[in-house]
Amino acid sequence: METRALPTPGTLPDWLTKSGLLLGSTMAALLLGEVVVRIVAPQQLIILRPDIWMPVDSVGWTFRPLVHSTINTGERTVHVVTDSQGFRVSAGGRPSARTRVLLIGDSFMAALQVEYEQSVAGLLEKGLQARLGEPVAVFDAGQAGWDPPQYLIQARSLLHRASFGLVIVAIYVGNDIVTARPDRIAPRQAEEHYALRFPRRLSWSELTRAVLRPINDWLKTRSELFVLLKNHLQTLGMRLGLTAEYFPIVFRKSEATSLRWSVTADICRDIAALAAQRGIPTLFVLIPTPFQADPAVFQDFLRGFQIDSTEVDLDQPTRFMDTQLRQRRLSVVDVLPGFRIARDRGARLYGNVDHHLSPDGHRVLDELLEPVAERMLRRNTAR
Repeated sequence: METRALPTPGTLPDWLTKSGLLLGSTMAALLLGEVVVRIVAPQQLIILRPDIWMPVDSVGWTFRPLVHSTINTGERTVHVVTDSQGFRVSAGGRPSARTRVLLIGDSFMAALQVEYEQSVAGLLEKGLQARLGEPVAVFDAGQAGWDPPQYLIQARSLLHRASFGLVIVAIYVGNDIVTARPDRIAPRQAEEHYALRFPRRLSWSELTRAVLRPINDWLKTRSELFVLLKNHLQTLGMRLGLTAEYFPIVFRKSEATSLRWSVTADICRDIAALAAQRGIPTLFVLIPTPFQADPAVFQDFLRGFQIDSTEVDLDQPTRFMDTQLRQRRLSVVDVLPGFRIARDRGARLYGNVDHHLSPDGHRVLDELLEPVAERMLRRNTAR
């Protein structure tokens, strides 16, 4: 009869020893990978800075006044400077000017992915000054996470307090086409963060919220290896629910008869009416999504979210909003054709990690927007 030797006192079971060696080698490999990535292919860590915003009644949140700081949303470290009213400005402050432009929008106008001078607000200040032969001050009221009801609330407040030569409202067609128009947004933080906790039930969605998303939020602020891998595995992340990306419902053909188009256009009409009461013209600009400008990105989204291409219309939100705004006799610029031309010529219009406009994207937007803004300012001045 075969006998097995008992482990001597002080020795570990074989399986535990092997598990420890496996864990140790895995940790060493990850640490080595992190070092290699930081040397060979450095990535920009996503730094969460909610202290830059503050809760505000009626619009939910805004930038804090008199901020002098930096932020990194995934592409590069950017300086954030705000004036006494919480508007983002250049490091040298806003120019003193008789001609003033109010710019309203969401994170695409807040532009925390680029320096202020590279944003459409900064480019408009410089470009319009050259065109008009006099200083132009742009008041950038863009805020991450805002949508048209907040644009209207902010416009009502600002137009009551100050005078402008032009109001520009940017509508991001990816998430600005709304179904409701609340009169007030309760104070809250601009971005949701996930806290690690025990799952409350056995389901994939609960496991994602309780464990995987908190780990994702922790790693994206600390590991360049994680940012690199996540960037290259974006399609898988979409399927597992581990990415903040989503496929907007406004591209589905089933939304063609939705009331969201008229609801959003009516909010825009009311913004323009507020400005018109003070003799100020309003210009609306439709900002496209990354996958509208780049067919390859669109195919990634279709694969990632497992969407039937016959169920979506890539131009639907831009086309519908352009029609709705023009039916209300509003001035509108659709930059999608210009973006596609620039993309075909090799311009990288959106970021790799943070998919907002890149410096090239803001430059192209400014080139398409600036001539129209100049004409409207001259026409208003000539009255």
